[in-house]
Amino acid sequence: MNLKKVILRLWHPDCWSIESTRDHPGICLVTKGVFKLEREVRANFHLSAESYDALKSYMKDMEKYRKYAKEIYIIGKSDLEADIHARFPAHTTFYDKVFSLEFMPMRVSISGGFEYWTILIDEERLSDTLNRLLKIDGIEVDVLSISNLKSFEDEEEGDIVGQISRKLSMKQKRVLVEAYRKGYFEWPRKTSVDELAKSFGIAKSTCLHHLRVAESKIVKRFVEELRDREPHLVDSASAAKHIF
Repeated sequence: MNLKKVILRLWHPDCWSIESTRDHPGICLVTKGVFKLEREVRANFHLSAESYDALKSYMKDMEKYRKYAKEIYIIGKSDLEADIHARFPAHTTFYDKVFSLEFMPMRVSISGGFEYWTILIDEERLSDTLNRLLKIDGIEVDVLSISNLKSFEDEEEGDIVGQISRKLSMKQKRVLVEAYRKGYFEWPRKTSVDELAKSFGIAKSTCLHHLRVAESKIVKRFVEELRDREPHLVDSASAAKHIF
């Protein structure tokens, strides 16, 4: 079996998360669990806001979208984030239709009036599964990307630090940690590359090389993870709606 990682952008009518984020582009919801219990679907979401004004506006307008859900609970709110538990009538969702298809959902985020699904599909079933998905009445689907799945480790959200650490050499880690400890990344900087190089007894050019390579690896892996977790950030259809 050869698994493919597919990122989809979906829209369907009368959806609480789609409708609420469409009207509030500064809000992103990430599903943390979806369960069907008899005649209702329950879901947990993690909310992140781009500003306090965006969060305040979203919370204030929450009642406008009650018709799409049985109950909406704000579990906790901290800074620009919040956790939400919601209950929906099963017949108003496309839960059964989607989960009857032969794919494994890995991650679902909602922003700008669209759902972004990261799913795994057997390569042999890829074409048939996508065709069946496109034929479901009432939804619109765009395939944003299809790629090979390198490992399940790359899909685990909790261990990005471990993934980055394995990409750095011991020398790069030591220089990086020492630079952080001495305030090199603060503004204004509290130390210089010259001082760091002297503390390790290496040439300035060598020290700078270790720092730049480490920074490049960290930023590259972080942005890759951010892009996969929040596809709306690179989706022109969603980004075009957001005015900075």
